[in-house]
Amino acid sequence: HESYDRHQDWDEYFENAGGMPKVPKGQNDGVGGIKFAPLDCNDEDLNDWKIVDYAIKQLGQPHDKPVFLACGIHKPHMPWNVPKKYYDMHPLDQIVLPPHLQPGEDLADVPAAGLRMARPEGDHKNIVDAGRWKEAVQGYLAAISYTDMLIGRLMEAYDKSPMKDNTIICFWCDHGWHLGEKEHWRKFALWEEATR
Repeated sequence: HESYDRHQDWDEYFENAGGMPKVPKGQNDGVGGIKFAPLDCNDEDLNDWKIVDYAIKQLGQPHDKPVFLACGIHKPHMPWNVPKKYYDMHPLDQIVLPPHLQPGEDLADVPAAGLRMARPEGDHKNIVDAGRWKEAVQGYLAAISYTDMLIGRLMEAYDKSPMKDNTIICFWCDHGWHLGEKEHWRKFALWEEATR
């Protein structure tokens, strides 16, 4: 995530290619710490596009010895700010909320330590009180769709590359996210959604 520069560990290192387009002034960019908003920009205006471009360039070059190439895509990490067309892929009237019971009932089977993890009076209460639960889920899905497109670009370039028949691909991601299951948001729990 460009948080820890470790140039000494790499022969070549792609530098962050600039900031992300900002949410237009006056537009609501989420609820509390859960940040999401559609952007009026092109796919290629975001840093992740530039990171994938760098990896595609590397895949297209001939190499005379084995190489290790890492391509770290930030999304769907927050903020879930991606071009509006990815939000449009997930219309609000088609968003299905995660399974949940009435407030308080969802956590009836959770011990005290689990309640502290859930923090139901935090993010979940703020999202519900703002009436933006479906919008937040839409933002998460939009960020995933943007990421899927980037991975597709990368795999298409791999299929056309000189490395195609002599490469091992390892694909992994960070923790999962809760989107209101058990009145919980984010990670910070070893429950199924975050673990997977």
